[in-house]
Amino acid sequence: MHPSKNHLRVVFTWWNRMAKNNTEIRMNTFGYIKLIVRDECRAIREELMASKGLAILFLAIVIGLIIYLNPFPNRHIYFATYYPSSDWSQMAESSASILNKTGLDIKVIYTDGAVDNVALLNDPKNEANAGFTYGLALNKEEASEIFSLGSVAYEPVWILYNKERTGEVADFQTLAKYRVGLGPVKSGSYHLAKKIFDVVNIDIGNRAHFLPDTIINNGAKLKAGEIDAVVFVSTNLDAVTQDLIQSPNIGIFNFKNASAYAKQFNAFVTLTLPADSIDIVRHVPKQDISMLATTTSLVVKKGMHPDLQLALLMGVKDLNRNSPNLFFAKRNEFPAYVDPSIPISPVAERFYDYGPPHAMRYLPYWLAGFVDRAWLLLLTILAIFYPIVKLNVHFRRFRFTLKEYPHYKELLQIEKQLCGQKISTEERAELLERLEKINAHAINHGVPVSEEVAYFKFLNAVYLLKKKIENA
Repeated sequence: MHPSKNHLRVVFTWWNRMAKNNTEIRMNTFGYIKLIVRDECRAIREELMASKGLAILFLAIVIGLIIYLNPFPNRHIYFATYYPSSDWSQMAESSASILNKTGLDIKVIYTDGAVDNVALLNDPKNEANAGFTYGLALNKEEASEIFSLGSVAYEPVWILYNKERTGEVADFQTLAKYRVGLGPVKSGSYHLAKKIFDVVNIDIGNRAHFLPDTIINNGAKLKAGEIDAVVFVSTNLDAVTQDLIQSPNIGIFNFKNASAYAKQFNAFVTLTLPADSIDIVRHVPKQDISMLATTTSLVVKKGMHPDLQLALLMGVKDLNRNSPNLFFAKRNEFPAYVDPSIPISPVAERFYDYGPPHAMRYLPYWLAGFVDRAWLLLLTILAIFYPIVKLNVHFRRFRFTLKEYPHYKELLQIEKQLCGQKISTEERAELLERLEKINAHAINHGVPVSEEVAYFKFLNAVYLLKKKIENA
């Protein structure tokens, strides 16, 4: 049985009326909240105007906190690497492609290598603020002026020789008899080679057949037979390294006592180059080769903004996780603080201890970093603010009470004056005039929302005192 049209009309009318009532209630609720916010803001403004010293102190604290937390870093990173197409320049450019998506501006600066990079970072006038280096290539003074964000890759010490000119080279004493190409004097390759040869009492600085030059020139000279061997540090991604290790007449030195060197210097590690790992078809190398290696440290100026440091770390982490060219390193192995010879940045230390800020999943790098640095302050403010809120302190009520208190005090004085005394006609007129002024003053100052009851209680007090004056 279908309901009648009249019945449906009644139902629809009732539904429309209920919807209209709900809308009106909702509008009244929003209107009430709007009034509360307006009156609260007006009360706070009046309180600050009345207490100028407090307002200035509050403003100074806010400005001081903003300056201290420095939430708005510049967006420029000037990255000191090595020569174009080197492994470091490739890493810097790959990181730039990731970081550019976050709004950062990355510029790559080509240098002579690890030592030159740090020299630029230690120069306050130079724009370079990040770069790659090796801790072993630096002295204590150089290392103390920068921060490490951690190691980002393994860097084997490649000792390559022309087999047609030297035959198999088994030790450093034999190697030292030949013409050996080294990296530039300001490169990490040169300084690491010096440390390695110093252990076996071979001073490469005083031997004329140890020849510093660029890695590109040394690679060409080795293949052409102009030098007999080269010593340099790089990843297998380096273009010159790739070319040399795949050349059929180039041999790779088997660093059999690499573990002993790693015990001498805690920034050295040992690696194994597996047989056939360079070329399976040609069986290069023919056997496992022990290698001595260090790690590339990502370093920054000590004054670099914490949020930029955090963005760099996240960019390198993404690069390592998504790189298709991992060889010695495992996925997600880097970045890690491996080389302790360079002081770790507080930002990196917190990153390795607790991981990246959770806010980075949802917020831009600079805002996430600000939240990460300011969370303790925000928690403190919340800890202070919450109990105050629970005390139900409202500025509009506080300001209204503050305004009404002098009026109540004056009413009390009039009440005391009337108590047990006869007053003259002139005194009665004077007291009534005072009451009128008090009443007018209260009306002109306005009544904040929810304080209407208190206001009418005050008016009732004025009215009762007026009657007492008239009857006195």
